[in-house]
Amino acid sequence: MDTIKQSFQAIAAQAKQDGVKVEMLISGGESLDLGFQKKKLNTFESTQTQTAGLRVLMGASQGYAYTENLSADALLRTYKEALNNAKTVQSEDTFEIPMMRPAAYQALNLFNPEEIEMEKKMEVAKDLEQKCLALDSRVQAVPYSGFSQGSSFMRILNTEGVDQEFKQNYYVGRTAPLAKEGEMSKMGGDGFFVRSFDKINTDEVARTSVNNAVKYLGATKLKTGNYPVVLDRKVFPTVLAMLLSYLSAKEVYENKSLLKGRMGQKVASDKFNLVDDPFEMNGTSVRPFDSEGAPSQKTVLFENGVLKNYLTNLEYSKRMNLPHTANASRGPSSPMDIGPTNLVVAKGTKTLDQLLSLNPGQTVHITKFTGGLHAGFKDSTGDLSMPAEGFLYENGKCMGPVDQFVVSGNVLDVLRDIVELGDSYDRPGRSLIAPDVLIKSMSFAGG
Repeated sequence: MDTIKQSFQAIAAQAKQDGVKVEMLISGGESLDLGFQKKKLNTFESTQTQTAGLRVLMGASQGYAYTENLSADALLRTYKEALNNAKTVQSEDTFEIPMMRPAAYQALNLFNPEEIEMEKKMEVAKDLEQKCLALDSRVQAVPYSGFSQGSSFMRILNTEGVDQEFKQNYYVGRTAPLAKEGEMSKMGGDGFFVRSFDKINTDEVARTSVNNAVKYLGATKLKTGNYPVVLDRKVFPTVLAMLLSYLSAKEVYENKSLLKGRMGQKVASDKFNLVDDPFEMNGTSVRPFDSEGAPSQKTVLFENGVLKNYLTNLEYSKRMNLPHTANASRGPSSPMDIGPTNLVVAKGTKTLDQLLSLNPGQTVHITKFTGGLHAGFKDSTGDLSMPAEGFLYENGKCMGPVDQFVVSGNVLDVLRDIVELGDSYDRPGRSLIAPDVLIKSMSFAGG
């Protein structure tokens, strides 16, 4: 018996009497987290969650409420709370917020639960730490090492007839070794995201993690100046994160986006191509429909540097007369918003070595931002000032690691000054996917 559907039918009947529309989003899942430290299990946590969020539409107003109790009585009470909230926030706007109607979508089979013995899962968590310790004597400790198994689901029902569900499962692991040589200590890290247990390769993750720590030992200060820059494929996703709010039609409508009024204009280098792709299987944000139930689609955002689209949900596509890109984003306890799925920068044709050799003289390869995005980026202006680490190259030859510097610029200038792009992506595990990117010049404050 589908008790959720029965409960929603009762809510829908009440909503009809109240003269409103209602949507129910239910999400949750199961997770297992294992962690080893100092060769001992220090984390073993198993959780199971499910939450229902009710959204009531009443003309231009919408109200929200949520509950972790999915009984029929609790869901009906939550609907009434959302209805009262909609009445409380009534506006004079005459725009009627639309609700998604049923539409065909591309099914994605990402829910393939496997029966894996607990000992094998424990072995993965154990190996991530112990293999790092065994690879290099300079690795003093592994402050973080963990393995997680997860599954999640999302179901959407509304009074227009939508009732659809998406499930997925995955495995995630990460390790962060600490290397020390003399008085200098450096931490590196790496991880994996896979959907089949047999795809886990702890040897590869350990080798990369240790290398990402020891390669920074012996770093020297970088001299202040302007340098050509190669932003590593692990680093350029941070630049994409700076763009996220600018691409939202809601932010454009509210005059918060630096890309307002730039549709159809050349904003970036003609080498820059960016798409929002919910079907990119190497990304972590794969989904068949958005948080309103709209069928997922691939959306071109930049083509040869020209801004082609903003991301929209149903409301803002109607408000602004824009294409509906199916990017509604919310959780059961949050209001409706707009967000990307997998943002993918198209690859170029150059190897990393070629990018680092294109400029005569010195080039800085930035491989790590050491500060948080919010501390080093001002979204109202697009200005960035990020502590970073990397390597100094001269005429294509690596001169060694450099640190204790801050790189500054403006995110839109970075896009405009792209010279070339690399031909490879990082391993799967991100929703922001990019190759290595050569930037004409950025400002560095160093020693």
